[in-house]
Amino acid sequence: MRAFVLAAGLGTRLRPLTDFVPKPLVRVGDMPLVERAIRQLVAAGIDEIGVNVFYRPEPIVAYIGDGSRFGAKVTWFDERDANAGEPLGTGGGLKNAESWLLGGGDAFMLVNGDAWHTFELASVASAHNPEDIATMVVHIDRRRPEIHTLECREDGSMTGITARPPATFDELVMPNNGFRAIYSGVAVYSSRLLGILPNAKVSGLVTHGIQPALRNGERIAWNRAEGLWIDCGTVSELQRADIFARSLPPIG
Repeated sequence: MRAFVLAAGLGTRLRPLTDFVPKPLVRVGDMPLVERAIRQLVAAGIDEIGVNVFYRPEPIVAYIGDGSRFGAKVTWFDERDANAGEPLGTGGGLKNAESWLLGGGDAFMLVNGDAWHTFELASVASAHNPEDIATMVVHIDRRRPEIHTLECREDGSMTGITARPPATFDELVMPNNGFRAIYSGVAVYSSRLLGILPNAKVSGLVTHGIQPALRNGERIAWNRAEGLWIDCGTVSELQRADIFARSLPPIG
């Protein structure tokens, strides 16, 4: 299995910090976010890793290089080369790397490069059923104003996506023991999903991939992996992640 790290965001919510440091190189516990993502994947036995970049990519590529010092083989996808004038989005970034991802087999792991977590990625990979088009790791945390909230059923499948986070704890609960949860940005996707994504340069993974897959009757599974998860999109959450990171042993 290959993996892909989304690292092409502009980091606007972290300004002025990201005026000087691209978000993937922002440090949490003295380790850049993108380095932690790569080390976690390698620790899970996934060493062929694609990374997309757009905003100030030169220092990111210079720091990670070919990934060999982390035990990885990193392939870079510079989205400035797509001539879109903007990042390609979560869907467009994967579509841009489609040929490379298909070279890794029937499924690939996706990791958002701006989140800090302690998930056991080997367990996440092994939990994926090849018949499902996706296995999405979910997390419950009402403090984060996430756009996409997944509607999860007791049988392990996902029924839909809402564009608003629950306002109360009562809204987390669904009928028949179901629940609503945040998509953590960690998932295993069937390579079939790449065929659903449009050829348009800029697209969203949820809007143009996951939601059409659900409408087409594809089964999407959820995985409530054990561990901490913090979206480092704001300075306050970045500081919170840093406190946790400094209390944990190093990866690997």
